Amino acid sequence: MGAKVVIQFLLLSLVSWMTEMTPISVSENLEIPEITSNDIESFFISEKEESVKKHSLNNAVIEEVKARILSRLNLKEPPKSHPPIPALQSFDQESNSWNNEANASMNSNAKTEFLKSEIVPNTCFHETGRQCLRFHIQIPQHISNVNRSSAELWLYKKEGVTEYTLTHIIDDPLNNALQKAFFSVVNQTKSAGWTRLDITSLMGQVRANVLDFEVFSDSVDVPLEFGNDQNPLLVVLSNSVGENRRHKRHAAIDCEGESSSCCRKMVYISFKIIGWDDWIVQPEGYNANACIGSCKNRLDLTDKHHAHVILRLSKAGHNYSDIIDTVNCSPKSYSPLSIIYTDDKGLKVITNLPDMSVSECACS
Repeated sequence: MGAKVVIQFLLLSLVSWMTEMTPISVSENLEIPEITSNDIESFFISEKEESVKKHSLNNAVIEEVKARILSRLNLKEPPKSHPPIPALQSFDQESNSWNNEANASMNSNAKTEFLKSEIVPNTCFHETGRQCLRFHIQIPQHISNVNRSSAELWLYKKEGVTEYTLTHIIDDPLNNALQKAFFSVVNQTKSAGWTRLDITSLMGQVRANVLDFEVFSDSVDVPLEFGNDQNPLLVVLSNSVGENRRHKRHAAIDCEGESSSCCRKMVYISFKIIGWDDWIVQPEGYNANACIGSCKNRLDLTDKHHAHVILRLSKAGHNYSDIIDTVNCSPKSYSPLSIIYTDDKGLKVITNLPDMSVSECACS
């Protein structure tokens, strides 16, 4: 109570000082409301209650997210043993190469998307006679339109391969020809496993929404493993603010200010903060969201809930007030989450964990 008494004394003193410094004539007929210690105490209590409420909501969402991820992956608990997560390798523009130097972490608050590759068989043979690997990655239009996209190319390297060449094939429709840009991947470890290459600088050269690559080595046929879960993969991190705003107008009513009606509360889950970043590689976090607020002023008669609400009204004798207390603000639709995680068997890519992010809330 000591700190509270001091704050009360300071605020009361400030009001008293301002009253003395600002003379008020009788003709102005103004009244200065009396500030009591109860008013000051109520202010601090309400601020504390709001903070506790927000903390409780975040904790509830975190526990729900943990339970859902483990359930979707058929795990009882997070993996305790797993191989180290490969570092993202920076691109050296002077030498046109990746030389196993670690890059800084990308924007953890960005939207993360995983784009799988399509192997193009029997189309890649190097001039030395060795066979190489060609693959395509389709780039969606909404990613091509974002200027601030970061991109990682994931390649599963064979055992013993320490260097190889990555060729970027660029379609040149003006000259009706294909251009080729050659890049070196050097100083790699001998062990087999995933390699993460920062190819952000190459994204501006995408033509016809397709990334077209060839990979070859002078020492071995096809330096990469492929097939099953080992095909090349592109991880794109982009600023999705504009997309979220467009989505908001027609799909979700997001909470703004002190709105008390049913709305979607944006809740970001950081895997680092919850201690799961040692086995979940990508993304670094995501918006799980939650539904909060009152349904007293609205019933969302959408296709999904219309029959349900009509049934309740018929049982209640068409009395709206009899069912309003049974209507709750709850998720109407979800969106999936894609992750890359590691366990005792290595890295795994899951592109569709269902019902992981609340897309829209409704009263039902």
